[in-house]
Amino acid sequence: MRNYYQIKTVASAPPKRLIAVGKLASVIGLLITLGGPFLAWLLSVGVNRVPSFPFVFLGLFLFIDGLVLVSTASRQQKELMSLRQSLLEDDSQFTASAEEFMSQRKALVQQGEVTGIFIVHNATKDLYYVGQSAKAIDRAALQFLGRGNCDVYADFKYGDAFNVRIVPLSTSGYESLNELKRTAIKALEASGDVLY
Repeated sequence: MRNYYQIKTVASAPPKRLIAVGKLASVIGLLITLGGPFLAWLLSVGVNRVPSFPFVFLGLFLFIDGLVLVSTASRQQKELMSLRQSLLEDDSQFTASAEEFMSQRKALVQQGEVTGIFIVHNATKDLYYVGQSAKAIDRAALQFLGRGNCDVYADFKYGDAFNVRIVPLSTSGYESLNELKRTAIKALEASGDVLY
């Protein structure tokens, strides 16, 4: 089986925000680099001469640092987008609508309980809920029985359409449920998806 979920390092801030910060730092650095000699000339009034090279070095540092930040964040954004695609579109243990899932849940549990994460997608409102459990099938079912996330249950009760995906830990490439769930949430947030 292919190993879809091998993104081990993720930035603490969302990559989209880091890309904007990197672009801003690059522009400020470029302005300081180009305006450094003029600024040094303005500060060199009278006897005190102010050299322009500290302004140029500071500007170059900010410019290069901003470019590196944009490059790194863009790469992370791309990795998170591919992870999101693999989580939501590639093979998983089980994918079904909420109604199908609830009708087949006992048969699925008899085949063997799954340790992993579950992704509940409200197709009507385009919202996601990510959960984890040593018994992912039972835990996902609780969301639709009123003993899980109250917002998911309320939307289900009032007729919203839902889909459920079970992603087993054993085939994910991660060593802990926490790490798999955290990365799945970051991948969904990086693509602009809204979570419950």
